Amino acid sequence: MIKKITAFAVAIILVLTCFSACSKDDGKNKAFACAVNELPVHFDPQIAKTQSEKTVAVNIFDGLFKLSENGEAVKCAVSDYSVSADGLSYTFTIKDNLKYCISSKAKKYIEEKGANLDGRITAEDFAFGITRGVLPETSSPDYELLSVIKNAESVHKGETGAENLGVRVIDDLTLEITLERPSDDFIYALTQPVSYPCDKEFFELTAGRYGLAAEYTVSNGAFYLSSVNEGKSVSLAKNTEYIGDFPPLPASVSLYLNSNETDIAKKVDKGTYDIGFFSGESALKELGRSVQKTEMQNIACSLIFNMSDSVMQNASLRTGLISAVELSAVTKTPLKTVVPPYYKPSGNDTSVEGIAFNGDEAQKNMIEAYKELGVENLTVEVLCTEEYEAAAKAVVSCWQKNIGVELNGAVKAVSNEDFIKIIKSGEYDTAIYPVTVDSQNAVDFLSLFAESGNAFGYESEEYSRIFNELKISPSGEKISYCQSFLLKNGVVLPLFCESTVFAVAKNTRGVYFCGDTANVYFYKGLKK
Repeated sequence: MIKKITAFAVAIILVLTCFSACSKDDGKNKAFACAVNELPVHFDPQIAKTQSEKTVAVNIFDGLFKLSENGEAVKCAVSDYSVSADGLSYTFTIKDNLKYCISSKAKKYIEEKGANLDGRITAEDFAFGITRGVLPETSSPDYELLSVIKNAESVHKGETGAENLGVRVIDDLTLEITLERPSDDFIYALTQPVSYPCDKEFFELTAGRYGLAAEYTVSNGAFYLSSVNEGKSVSLAKNTEYIGDFPPLPASVSLYLNSNETDIAKKVDKGTYDIGFFSGESALKELGRSVQKTEMQNIACSLIFNMSDSVMQNASLRTGLISAVELSAVTKTPLKTVVPPYYKPSGNDTSVEGIAFNGDEAQKNMIEAYKELGVENLTVEVLCTEEYEAAAKAVVSCWQKNIGVELNGAVKAVSNEDFIKIIKSGEYDTAIYPVTVDSQNAVDFLSLFAESGNAFGYESEEYSRIFNELKISPSGEKISYCQSFLLKNGVVLPLFCESTVFAVAKNTRGVYFCGDTANVYFYKGLKK
């Protein structure tokens, strides 16, 4: 789905501390470190999915455009571009003399294969990369960003060949892209990894291993992939031959695996990490006053139901359980919408309608559920992490109070690691689940419930239909309707909102992110 840069995205750009003017240390050529909760599986930008994979991609590749620290899409690999009067045809002039950074590992691999890669970047590289993002065999998680291109849908479905895609190379330095319909968000799409260049000759040379390791990766950004320490870290090094408009100031950037949010906060506070993302009040308390931080209300801690379970598929049961919960007994700051305030447009929309607390209705629905299921009582367990155990107990207490002895509620609190394993296995009844995405777009958030194989086991032809309408023509009204549909059908019960914190060590400045937590840029990084 197309992601739009909003005023709010600009507002969350990080403002960092300043250095003393009298210092002889200019802060350049330093090693930077950041924590990630999972390491990249690959370094192919067209299939980048996780936060760490996209963070690597935006730092080792330059797209046609780049997001600036002001949140604007600015020209990067293009020297100029024009748009037709009807808003359908874009013509881009690629900068001359742009080259890929071919690391020593990649160079050795190329030589071993008896090939000779000149490394020059042309319009063909961008055309091939964008086409790969659309092709069905690529299975790009961000295909929707390119779906507005002419014939993209039919190419993506395999109904027509790639030659019919609205992407045409005019000459070495001229690329033309034709859209199905005008789009205010298309330039933003060209800032994202799915639109990055790909050298066709090198891609074919890797024989299916493109982006799987440093020797199978060539890039054109401020940094290049230098090493992978399996299960521990990924390191990027300064591209000393970089000739674009965004030269790197740091010597290197390393991503360290660390899923312990409190530990991340402590290490940012000490300066061991230069930046880190985390959530939770306990982690936030570890930060001193000198640490710069930006908080985003982007986590909807919600009661979800295992919709792949035959019992939880019963709508009367889910409705009964939801209407028995008094949100004021669970939290002082209840969230009444599926989408938290961070996501735009329409985050925390007051027009969204759901199932209100009603003890009488809860009992009535539960009686109906027992008849439909052919049982006289049920045991429903709430799975949660230790952090949310108190909230889970409050939910169960509401059930016991408002439904009665026919329902036996239980709480199972586990570690974060075990929680993820159990959710993936589908061996749970209900769970308090932190719903979030690496985006600032409400449409992306709602897509979680439309994706096949989602964490909720939820499948609905009707929701897929209304969500597809939302994707094609996003609007606040349609976003509200999708939320109301999920709430009224008992798919999810939002409980409260939590924030993701972007923290930066006191001696660091210049690192910024825009909107998506995956859009973290290091090229301007400086530190004492």
